[in-house]
Amino acid sequence: MEETNEHVAEMGEHVDGGTLPDWEVAELPAPPQYQFGKAFRNILGPGIIALGASIGSGEWLLGPAITAQYGGTLLWIATIAILLQSVLNTESIRYTLYTGEPMLSGYMRCKPGPRFWAIFYSGVDFFSIWPGWAMAAATALAAAWIGRMPAEADQNTVRIFAYIIFFACLAIIMFGGKIYNALEKVLLFMVVWIITYLVIVDVILVSPAVWWTVIKGFFSFGALPPEVQGGNFDWLLLGAFAAYAGSGGLGNITISNYVRDKGWGMSSLVGAIPSIIGGQKVTLSHFGKVFRISPENINRFKEWWKYVRFEQYYIWVVGCFIGLALPAMLTLEYVPLGQEMDQWAAAGFQAEGLAQRGGRILWYLTLLCGFWVLFSTQLGSVDGVPRRFTDIIWTGFRRARAMDDHNAKWIYYPIVLVYVLWGVIAMYLAKPLLMIIVSATIGGYQLVMCSIHTLYVNRKFLPKEIQPPIYKQIGLILCALFYSIFGTITVYKQVIVKFILPLF
Repeated sequence: MEETNEHVAEMGEHVDGGTLPDWEVAELPAPPQYQFGKAFRNILGPGIIALGASIGSGEWLLGPAITAQYGGTLLWIATIAILLQSVLNTESIRYTLYTGEPMLSGYMRCKPGPRFWAIFYSGVDFFSIWPGWAMAAATALAAAWIGRMPAEADQNTVRIFAYIIFFACLAIIMFGGKIYNALEKVLLFMVVWIITYLVIVDVILVSPAVWWTVIKGFFSFGALPPEVQGGNFDWLLLGAFAAYAGSGGLGNITISNYVRDKGWGMSSLVGAIPSIIGGQKVTLSHFGKVFRISPENINRFKEWWKYVRFEQYYIWVVGCFIGLALPAMLTLEYVPLGQEMDQWAAAGFQAEGLAQRGGRILWYLTLLCGFWVLFSTQLGSVDGVPRRFTDIIWTGFRRARAMDDHNAKWIYYPIVLVYVLWGVIAMYLAKPLLMIIVSATIGGYQLVMCSIHTLYVNRKFLPKEIQPPIYKQIGLILCALFYSIFGTITVYKQVIVKFILPLF
């Protein structure tokens, strides 16, 4: 890479792009001058979208499910998961700042070639796209409609509301010029509403002892409750919680797609996926561009990196901890220890206990909060899944690379429709919480693959001057090891012990 960059500095032509066409070379656009107080106004966006898309499954569902069964003792697993995932997030963004491409395009540039990796990651992603969040969010609307938490007998009512949620998500991503614009506005509103409500309720209605239990749980590394020490433990639930405490799976590298559409770094020279309504002038290049290694560009890159740190550490990481802590506090305060989360009442797990303390108004407000949390995650999925498939196809297949740069939406929206149709079918195949646990279990293995592949891409294609520091490279390796351990234990406990060993 050093020889390549010296050549670029002298000739100003192209940089080796692996198995895809070489990158053209251009100057790195200068970011707004970083000031902490102005960072929200200048650049905020990708971190909010990632937080809104991730806050539902791990924070509102799996976190409370864990704390209801085992108290706050196991929250330290979330601390490790969030910190390791933040390394994967930032290293995905590092590639995008340099090339203007999402990390998935970086994967396509590796041997044996884009077609292989396009098929591989499409296949890997397919098995994790269950629409569990729409179903879980629908349990809140169904509860408000029938006046009580739904049960198995009310599943058809829940499904009807889930269909409405699905098509509402579809409507949102049809407008805005860039699809990114609509997502940013809607998810910012949802995240602010959710956290504001939960902070107010927890401050007023949760005891200091519960606050301390949750805070202590995040730092009680290695602690196990008596149920775990005795071997009576739901490893499938814990593995899902570890994966979705944060984003989980390919959702982590999808943040680089949002960085591209936001226009950070070299991305402003690439474009974005246009919306079907109002996006006629928005284009998307098949390939990015890279910048020369010069003192001026290195300084600009470091300035862009300040915004990456702000969004990832002060927005996404802090938001994930807050999003986990506040529902966990409500669970410990208002749900009896050992109670399992009901499949058809997932969105309002804490609502009935709050209603007993604060009246019916808190029941409805908590249902609304649960709905917003899970709707935001489903909205992120309705965009994120087709977005990943679109970028895989846009870069990975020769026929797609021959399309004009304003035609990405004609790949994106048909995939959205297929995803919605699959969601309608899937809602008859599995229960809400089960779909999320299955998705999360697969997502854990995806984190293993993405951590290793991201490390390889950044070491192979990025110039030495902007490659990740050693501690970040170690972080990616630890992320792969962490989720390998959980995945292995989950498969052993849930598949080998329960189904294979009894055969012998």
